[in-house]
Order: sequence, then C-alpha cells, then structure tokens
Amino acid sequence: MKTTAKLQDFLSLFEIPDFIKPWIDRFFEDIEIDLVIRLSDKPLSRNEINRTFQPGLELDPLNAHSDFTARAYRKGIINRRGDGRFVPADFHARFDKWAMFEGWKDIPDEIRSQLNTWELRHYERQHADQISALKQGQPRDRSRIYPEYILLHEAEALLDLAPHVYLMPCNCRSMIQKCTQSVYTCLRFESDRGLGWEISKPRAKEIVRTANKNGLMQSGEVAMAADGAISGAICNCCADCCYPHKLAEHRNAQNLWPLSRYVARYLEDRCIACGRCVKRCPFQAFTSVKRNQAEKPPSRTIHFKENLCRGCGVCSTGCPENAIEMSAIECKPSLINEIVS
Repeated sequence: MKTTAKLQDFLSLFEIPDFIKPWIDRFFEDIEIDLVIRLSDKPLSRNEINRTFQPGLELDPLNAHSDFTARAYRKGIINRRGDGRFVPADFHARFDKWAMFEGWKDIPDEIRSQLNTWELRHYERQHADQISALKQGQPRDRSRIYPEYILLHEAEALLDLAPHVYLMPCNCRSMIQKCTQSVYTCLRFESDRGLGWEISKPRAKEIVRTANKNGLMQSGEVAMAADGAISGAICNCCADCCYPHKLAEHRNAQNLWPLSRYVARYLEDRCIACGRCVKRCPFQAFTSVKRNQAEKPPSRTIHFKENLCRGCGVCSTGCPENAIEMSAIECKPSLINEIVS
C-alpha cells in the first residue's frame, strides 16, 4: 500500500469517507491510486495513460480488457470528458460499480451499513432540488430523470420506444441487500460504462413480467431531450432496498418520489379475500382481518386504505378475481403520460 502522505492525497482527491481507509485495498489497486493522483494534475488521453501505466504492452483493439484505461473507466475510477480525455471519478462512482459487479469481499456488515448511509445522503443531496420543486407544484425539468411508477403495460410500451435495452444489476439492491429478489432487473437505455448486456426487447419484457409476478414495482426513470429522444431506465423496485423509496420516506415525499400516477380502486363485491393483495402491497394499503375464528380456515375481510396507496399496481396484477383496478389521477409533472399515451 502507498505511503501515508500519498494515500492521504488520494483519499482527499477521490472523496473517500474516513471509515473506508482501513479497507481501501478492497476497492483499489496501487496502480489505480497512482493513476488518480496523476490525473489530478492534468487530464490525459487514453494513449497517454496507457503509455505511462502500460508501457510495452501490445494492445488488442478488439479486447478492451487488455486496456488499462478502459478497465479503470469500467470500474468507476476515472471519468471521460467530452474531449475524450480522462479525469478522476469519485468514490460514489467506484462504490456503485464495485457493489454491482465485484461484491462485498471482506467488508464487515457495519462498514456496509455505513457505506449505504453515506451513499443515501449523497443521493438525497443530488435530488433535493427536484423534490422541492415538485412539492411547490413547479413543472418538472424534462431533461432530468425523475422516477415515476408505471403499470406493467406502460413498461412494455416504454421498452418498445427505447432505441436499445441493456440489462444491468440493480445498484440499489446490490448495495442495500435487504431482500432476496434478483438483482438482474435494471433495464437501461444506455450501456453504462460499457458494462450493460444488450438484450432483445422481448427478453426485456419477459424480465419485467417476471419481476412484476414476483411483486416488484415498475418505475420509469426517464428524461427526454429537446429532439424527443428518451434516456434513462426501467427499474423493478422493492421497498426494502430502493433508494428512491428511502429518499421519499426521509423527505416526506411518498407520492412524489417516485411520482404516483394511479390509485387502486378496490372492488369489494368481486373480492374472495384470498389475501394476495395484502402480501404484495409494499405500503400496507391492504390489510386482512380475521372475521370468524371458528371457521377452518378462518374467514377474512380485506380492508383498503386509499391514503397509503402509491399507485404501483402490483396489487392489481396479482389479484386472481380482478377485484382491483388502477385509476389514473391528474399528475401534471408526469413525462411518462406524454411518452406512452
């Protein structure tokens, strides 16, 4: 490991929290630390980096894994500027890629918890102005990504409009790790740092349907450019791990982040009180009360609290009797309404 002075310079440059210092070798190789320190003085091109850190190694142009610069970029250690030169990234970018693809090797639970708390605070700072604007009734910025709950058929329509679809591990679930749902559920419209697996749209729709069947909520995290091109992703979220949901709780913005566009309508006359909605609702809008203990099994009554509903729709898709319908609500900031209508 590096000398104390050089390591301290690196920790400061890369914005690494103090509690990570004893575990720094889990995240960086010595040569990567040297690269960050070198780039702090001057942005460098790919050729300049490779000549300095990979001298004499013949590069295979078809194999990016032999390219030191490309590898550092994929790992979230450096960022590429618009002019093609590279500058240091930060520990938020590194943590994101490390959690998704490299695992939690030798990191104790208490460090993992501190890391997630640190990252959530960063996420809150990133989006505080967007939530404040929504609370004030201001129009959303179409060029910035806002999460919105979408129904299953809307997710499929959005996939049809996407130019490409790339499967990525869910970064929230990879970081938080509080549930047993699959991490392979993030469908992005761009390949982040070249790490996404490009998949067909039928395969993407199959992933969304399976996620919904397993009780995951669909969220469209989408922005639109001036020319109408859409960017972003479709997330398949759980309430246990999802950063947007955790942010909503912290900021008292439960119906704004993700944006609620529907509300469930419970048709009691069709209900057989099977209880699937109770199990599937992430927000306890549906509850089950035993009505007659003498019966085997005891009969039950389903209660629905509309004020707890956020309109994700997983109750409706899971109801075998079609006793729950999703009703659209007026939602002026929504971009999804415009895209899929």
